[in-house]
This record gives sequence, C-alpha cells and structure tokens, in this order.
Amino acid sequence: MNRQRLDIAVVGAGMVGLAQAALLAVRHPQLQVAVLEASPELPSVSADTYDPRVVALTQASHELLEEVGAWALMGKRACPYGEMRVWDAEGTGSVCFNSRDVQLPNLGHIVENNVVVNALRQRIEELPNAELITGFRLESWWRDCGLWHLQPRSDRLADVEGIERNPETLHARLLIGADGVRSRVRDLLHIRCTETNYHQTAMVCVARCSEPHRHTAWQRFLREGPLAFLPLSGLGDENHCAVVWSADDALARELIELDDAAFALNMEKAFESRLGEVEAVGERFAFPLRARHAESYFGPGAVLIGDAAHSIHPLAGQGANLGLQDVRVLSEEIARALKRDLEPADNSVLARYQRRRRGDNAATLKAMSAFKSLFGAGDLHWRWLRNTGLSMVDASPLLKKRIILRAMAV
Repeated sequence: MNRQRLDIAVVGAGMVGLAQAALLAVRHPQLQVAVLEASPELPSVSADTYDPRVVALTQASHELLEEVGAWALMGKRACPYGEMRVWDAEGTGSVCFNSRDVQLPNLGHIVENNVVVNALRQRIEELPNAELITGFRLESWWRDCGLWHLQPRSDRLADVEGIERNPETLHARLLIGADGVRSRVRDLLHIRCTETNYHQTAMVCVARCSEPHRHTAWQRFLREGPLAFLPLSGLGDENHCAVVWSADDALARELIELDDAAFALNMEKAFESRLGEVEAVGERFAFPLRARHAESYFGPGAVLIGDAAHSIHPLAGQGANLGLQDVRVLSEEIARALKRDLEPADNSVLARYQRRRRGDNAATLKAMSAFKSLFGAGDLHWRWLRNTGLSMVDASPLLKKRIILRAMAV
C-alpha cells in the first residue's frame, strides 16, 4: 500500500465503512483503499456471550457480504429466521410473514454487529490492495490538486500496544465518510443535517428465555414503542434473543433504573410471555432515537454513506441494510466512472450516487416516522385502522408476498 497516493480513504471502520472498502478492493484490484478508524481497537467477538447490538440482514445484504468473502467467516453466528410475527398490543390485529410465502429458505439473518465487523476486518487484512489503519483520529485536512491530505492527531504517536507508530499524512483522491451519525466528514463538508427527535430511547440487551425462539423474529407494538425479540444462534442453544425495546423517554428512564430481575419481568409482561419466562438478561445499553438526513450526500471530492448520510428508527431493522445499499450503489457508480476514464471523485459520479440513493432513503425515513406515529396513536379510530390493516395483510397471501420481497431487496 502506498499511503502517499491512495485512491480512496474511507473514514470509519464500522460495518458500512469496512464493507465499502472491501467491495471496492475486491471489484477493482488496481485501486488502493484504506480505512481510517479513530479508535485504537475494534470490537472483538466473544466465544461465550452474544453481543446485544445486532442487525437484521436482508438477502441483498447477504449477497454483498458473500461477494466480499465475509459471509463465510461468520459461521453459525448468522442466525436465519423463517418467520416474523407482528402484533398490536391494543387490539387483535396481527400478521405472520413466512419464508414459505416466497419459496425461500429464510427471510433474512440476525447477526451480531461485532461478528459482521470482525469478518469484514479479516477480509480487509487479507486483501493486498486494502488496509485498515486504527488509532487514526483526523486532526487536520485540506484538499488541493485533486487530493485530500489527511493528518492524524499527535497522540497517534502514543505507545499503544498493537498500533503502528506512524504520524504520516495520508493522501487520497476520494474521501468517503462512513463515520456515523456524528460524522466529522459531514461537518468538514459543511453539509447540514435535518433531524427528527422521536423522544424515545432504545434499550438493547440479550435475553435468555425458557422456550426456544424457533428461528422467528417477534415484534409487539405497544403505545410507548415497539418491543422486538430477535433470534440468536451459534453458542449451543436456541433460547437466546437480542431484544430491542424502544420506549418513550419517561418510561425508558424508569426501566433503565430497574435491576436485572425487575427489568426482565417487565419485559416478559410487555412481550406477553410469548417465549415463556425471561430467565436472564445480559448487559443493557440505551441510546436516544432520532432520525437524521443529510441535505446533500457529497461535496468536492468526498461522499457520505450509511449513518453519516441518514439514520432511522430501528422499528423495521433496516438501518444497516440501507447503509449496505449505499455501499453497493456507490461501488457501481465508481465502476462506471473507471470504465469512462473519470475520476472516482468527479462530481458527476457522486451526483449520480446521490440521485440513486437519497430519494429511496428519504422515502424510508418518512415511512418509519409514519409507522412510529401510527402505532403510537391511542385514538380509537387509529387503533381500529392499525388492527384492521394488520389483519388484512395477514389474510392476503399476494400482499404479504409483495411486502416480503420488497423488504428482502433492501
């Protein structure tokens, strides 16, 4: 790797940033790609416990990860689910989506975040034209003559075990911001971001239930927010689920203060004991829920992907899939540019990427906000509409098939 003349620098070594680098490196061996990560360490995968932060990967995301060679490295920790059961807490409406409805083996896979990140990191390490540089926190940057000049903070020289002592300035033709909701790249480009505060908090943990999950994803819509139990596998049983409980801030604060036993009991009641007793819960994490959308996805010589460009409510579990769709489309536009002897950082290339992705992402953000409002409404007419709608979908094989195929393509 020639760090003095990188083709592409990806800022952020999360799932989306690593996938972008890996896909570009696999498809274009002539490109030199580096991933810059501010943290000196990336999360590791425990052989004994599950990571509570998970993603529900669609078939499209599965295919992308398979292409870059990461899927095979996940092993049994990628848990397929063949059913998804959704029901309303305030009524009798429910719907069951089954992979048999579309003649496929599953609807998708639930995978721990750190399992995906670790697999992608391994692939980056194996590719001769890609490199992951950890502990690289940007201090200053400037652009001239078609190149970005990226300089790390001075503490990059700190004696951290396993981190190369390298203070050099990196140079890249294209800068890709995959550095999350508080993106420094977005700030660098002076791109404004619209924000919607849902006034809800998402609480995540791993729960052990007395009954097996049956490779089913479960979601109950309560007025205060949705509660999802997502199946996990790979550590010897089928009784563990990743739980994502989104609740209004006031209720969330009360729940967060409970001890594990009381929290588990409240969660079991809210879930109607669909998987029996919640016998234990692991470490809990909480984060506020806000929708964000960048007003532009690109600036001179730089582009945004994933949460740096957009973030949504987790009720449909599509955040990671939207980010991986960004990865696929940006890769296609860069390939198109190379065939036409255009620079990957050419404004026309980045504008095409924006045209293909921003509208779809905006539509998804609006849909998630509408769902959140619909299922949070306590008015009798809205409750009737919700329950009638769920029952109508459940009674229509054709409509269910269309919904499944649309969701699996994300």
